[in-house]
Amino acid sequence: MLRRFDEQRETVIKQSRDIQKAAKHAIFSLHRNAFAEADSRIASAMKVVEELEPLVRASPALRGGAFSGALEELAEAVVFRGYLVEKRLLPSSALPMAEVEEYLGGVLDFTGELNRYAILRATERDREAVQRAHDVVEAIFSAYIQFELRNGNLRKKYDALKYTLLKLENTLYELSLTEAGGMASRKAGGGGREERPEGGDM
Repeated sequence: MLRRFDEQRETVIKQSRDIQKAAKHAIFSLHRNAFAEADSRIASAMKVVEELEPLVRASPALRGGAFSGALEELAEAVVFRGYLVEKRLLPSSALPMAEVEEYLGGVLDFTGELNRYAILRATERDREAVQRAHDVVEAIFSAYIQFELRNGNLRKKYDALKYTLLKLENTLYELSLTEAGGMASRKAGGGGREERPEGGDM
């Protein structure tokens, strides 16, 4: 019996790595706007989750560790895709196999990817995209305040969320300075048409 459990555990650990790897590749593809590739990676990860689901449901002790971590990574990828493609924060029902804490952990990890995305958009002077990212992270931060997060994985991620929000605020501030500097330069350069003084030719 114990030997069989060990064999099942090894199977779950090995295939959980495949889920995690596919999810990481999906996130990388999303940053490059390679959505078809990201969808393929997510579908691949979902397939492995479906294969492991009966095993994990039959032996709940197999869920902790590798499998739970892989589901968090997959939730992060699914939520990031939802933000970019569907323009919304997907609910936990988008990943039915994930438990509440796994989904919440994935959402918190997603905010880190959203910060990276916002920085890339800032280099393109896309203030609207940066503002939207900031607003989403701020909304997530406000929502998580309602949870009583004790010491643990979620608490650490929540603490990191505060710094992510601060980084986005700084990015917006730097963008506003850049925009203000650009406007000042245009004014100093006489962007408008020069007018002749009244009173005849000079």
